[in-house]
Amino acid sequence: MIDQYPQDASSYGVKVARGTIGGAQPFGAFGEATPTGATTDNVIWANGAFVNPPAAGIQLSLVSASANDTAAGTGIRTIEIQYLDANLAEQTEVVTLNGVGAVTTVATNIRFVNGFHMKTYGSGKSAAGIITASNGGVTYAQINATKTRAACSARMVPAGKKLFIDSLFAGSTSGSSAAKVTVQICASKLGSIDYTADSIFIPYGSASYQDNSAGLNVSAPLVFNAGTAVAMLYTTDKAATITASWFGWLENA
Repeated sequence: MIDQYPQDASSYGVKVARGTIGGAQPFGAFGEATPTGATTDNVIWANGAFVNPPAAGIQLSLVSASANDTAAGTGIRTIEIQYLDANLAEQTEVVTLNGVGAVTTVATNIRFVNGFHMKTYGSGKSAAGIITASNGGVTYAQINATKTRAACSARMVPAGKKLFIDSLFAGSTSGSSAAKVTVQICASKLGSIDYTADSIFIPYGSASYQDNSAGLNVSAPLVFNAGTAVAMLYTTDKAATITASWFGWLENA
């Protein structure tokens, strides 16, 4: 039985974090993008255009740009993939890298990658090169060189769960040439309409930044059902480094 959501959201959040709310667990994402010029409505993550995998799921091929990301290398040796399968059930697979040689996942029904991070590593303690997970020429997860995990603001709600989002943060920096950046919190569903198959994200709110950052706490959380992909998108008029995070929790539906 889920406790009734109280007026003091922070108190409820602490209970979720402590594991004292039955069927509830913390859930969130952070993303980082470094566009080299003007860009419109891109998901905040490490690569370019973001594409949702097909509902039936796919097999992923993992490869690094460096030979040092391998079983006995100085970079990342194994990667843990946290994903939803074709039934939106939460699954985990650990993949041993083979440097510039591609390695495929055992799973062939990966519906959405919710986590992609190093598990074991060498003396470099991070990726020696850009590590990608792709299928058919489309990249679905990426860890940049010198990083330890995929910086992706997109997540999908698992089966049997509801997602509640009550805080968001975003910002941008562009050095000597101030970039004008707009960041949106978006989802692949709006009411009864499902845009997930076409990788369309509908905005639920936005804010603008110019070499600045800010956060927002929402007194009435945004709520999303199972199978909804949630992400933060950016639009910029010039090169910048853009970061964004959202936080909340999952409850049993």
